[in-house]
Amino acid sequence: MKFGRALIILLVFDLAPCSSTAKAVPPNTPLSIDQCVEIALGSNPLIEEAEAKVEEYRARLAEVEAIFYPKLTGMAYVAPMFTVRGSAFDREVEYKWKDIGNWRPYTHFEAVLAQPLYTFGRVAAGELAASERVEVERARLREARNVVALEVRKLYYNRLFALSMLPSLDNAAEIVAGARKEARELYDSASGKVTQTDLMKLRYAAIEVDRYRILAREGAQLALSALKHTMGISEKEEIRLVDERLPRLPPQEVADLYSLLKEASINRPEWIQIKHGIGAAEAWADAERKALWPVVFLGGMLRVEWAPTRDDASNPYHYDPYNEIVGGVALGLIFDLDPARTIAKTHQAEATRDQIEALRKFASTGIPLQVLKARTEVQRYRCLSGLSTDSVKSTRKWMTFAATAYATGTGETSDLVEGMVAYLQSKRAYYEDLLGFHIACAELDYAVGKENVSK
Repeated sequence: MKFGRALIILLVFDLAPCSSTAKAVPPNTPLSIDQCVEIALGSNPLIEEAEAKVEEYRARLAEVEAIFYPKLTGMAYVAPMFTVRGSAFDREVEYKWKDIGNWRPYTHFEAVLAQPLYTFGRVAAGELAASERVEVERARLREARNVVALEVRKLYYNRLFALSMLPSLDNAAEIVAGARKEARELYDSASGKVTQTDLMKLRYAAIEVDRYRILAREGAQLALSALKHTMGISEKEEIRLVDERLPRLPPQEVADLYSLLKEASINRPEWIQIKHGIGAAEAWADAERKALWPVVFLGGMLRVEWAPTRDDASNPYHYDPYNEIVGGVALGLIFDLDPARTIAKTHQAEATRDQIEALRKFASTGIPLQVLKARTEVQRYRCLSGLSTDSVKSTRKWMTFAATAYATGTGETSDLVEGMVAYLQSKRAYYEDLLGFHIACAELDYAVGKENVSK
């Protein structure tokens, strides 16, 4: 009866606090596996993080597009200024600063308005790079949704696996309890049909069955807790699930490999990430190459200054920073020449493109292998489930006959224990194959990029 390891569901999860925006669970409503997936897709923190990444790169795209918006910079201040009478044309200039009445405010305001007109293609390349990166993050969001859906299905089926074993364990416990009662009565009657060794064998069998019943219940509870965490709901919140046992095998066969590979080539979000990632890297490299080109702009400037403690200079060739209004419009160029930095940034972008190209080569063989593996496992577990079903029927008869023979005094204790062990092992194998089939189907859906629940 070495199936305790199969009943312990090892779940490695970061038990972080659940999201405060978790989708409400319908009260007192049993949840199907699709409903659990739908709740998880609306509440899981990994998906929320991926959605925030999409918004981040949308904001970066808007930042690049903002280059062509008008830019206004300005400065204004008020400062104390003492009195000066006279100008540069006077031989003597009078200063007055000792009395408080000699001081007045000096005001200054300056503003520059610039409208970029042309960047020789650099901004267009930057916009393309940012928009391509937005598409990459959208594909990553879809990938995160598929990963979460797969995890929910695995946890859901793992819980059902533990629950499916409980009826068989309970049945075995009843048989052992009845056998122990009969054995004790025969032993007390000193008939010689039951020895102390027989009693110890039955006691050992009862202890082992009780131990695995505890492991099954704990495994089911642990799987349920992990399922709640993945769904983004609190551990304290009660949920009910529709199923209490693993579903039987569906009648339909798995699709042919060619159709599955074709579906994966269209639907897998990794292909979208690679396609737009290469486009983003190439556009980024193009933008960096054009960084040495100037920016053509149309600008306007206005400066207003007023100081009542200073005499105004009427000569336009006399620089007077205290009493004047200056303005104008100009067409100009802005240069930011740094060839070494431009070359380095261009090489960085090209290296990123090469990395994505390498990922494309890896995905071209890795994704088909993933599809092939999942499809093979679906077929294997379907075949194994048929064999384990026959094994369960045979061992059930074995256990029943052994229990009947023992109750009538014509069977041995070892036959009863061995029959019960064989039955529980075959039952474990049956549910393991059934669990493997359902998880393989979920992994096949993930491998071909099938979305589990509509957005």
